[in-house]
Amino acid sequence: MLDCLLVLFIMGMDRTIAGWSEKQRLLFIERLLYWRGSINRRDLCEHFGISLPQATKDLVSYTTLNSGACQYDVRRKCYVAAAKMQTVLREPNFSEDMEVVGAAMRDGLEFGEFVLGGSRPRRVADLALHRKLSLAACNQECVEAAYWSVKSGSSETRWLSPRGFGFDGLRWHVRAYCHRSELFKDFVIGRFQTVGRRKPCLFEDLVDVDWLETETLTFRPNPELSKHQRTALEMDYGMESGRLQLAVRRAMRIYALRRLGFVQEPLEPPMLNELQQLEWFGRI
Repeated sequence: MLDCLLVLFIMGMDRTIAGWSEKQRLLFIERLLYWRGSINRRDLCEHFGISLPQATKDLVSYTTLNSGACQYDVRRKCYVAAAKMQTVLREPNFSEDMEVVGAAMRDGLEFGEFVLGGSRPRRVADLALHRKLSLAACNQECVEAAYWSVKSGSSETRWLSPRGFGFDGLRWHVRAYCHRSELFKDFVIGRFQTVGRRKPCLFEDLVDVDWLETETLTFRPNPELSKHQRTALEMDYGMESGRLQLAVRRAMRIYALRRLGFVQEPLEPPMLNELQQLEWFGRI
């Protein structure tokens, strides 16, 4: 009886995995059709390592799922997207989808990569250290950690209660309650030397207000720029009525401002960013 139940359980897992895998392939088809305008069986075979018959089946499945989205071009031997194609699996996201399209655009490599990302320093931290912080945060524990402070210029051991994680575009932070300072702080994970002893957290009921509260930052083009320059910035940032409103968690506000070029201290409106293009003039 147990053997039968085990077989049924494994079969159920296979069906779930197969369903997920098929969805990823269909999403790949949709992305290439929408952004590149065409797809063939080779694209699927090379990206997923599947057979030609399976690729054919997936393409037929997508044409059934999204009728009128594409048609087969006998001369080009590929499926070509309709001029007014609409997506049905996911809303198009240029930033995310370009990674997939770039990987599929292998034929033009002699002219350089199709998609290039920005160069940035590689922030290094031990995976075992990452895991200890994550486990502590998920299990509401506190940890004893040796952390190198740039401000003090020394390594200091303290007890922390990790709560969550944030990425500022360059590095990962752990949001934690510092038992010594008695407040919530951001700690750059790459600056931890050790994460050692763990114990139950005595501060699980404390609320990190800055982590929960949302603020709206308001920007506009520098008023001293010409009308045409302001128009270009309004288009670039998708402003409405000459205003850009950005909702951020209060704890992440400093990182959002730095990415927009606001680096002076103190970070308070009104002020211009480094390029003298954007003016931050309010927050709600």
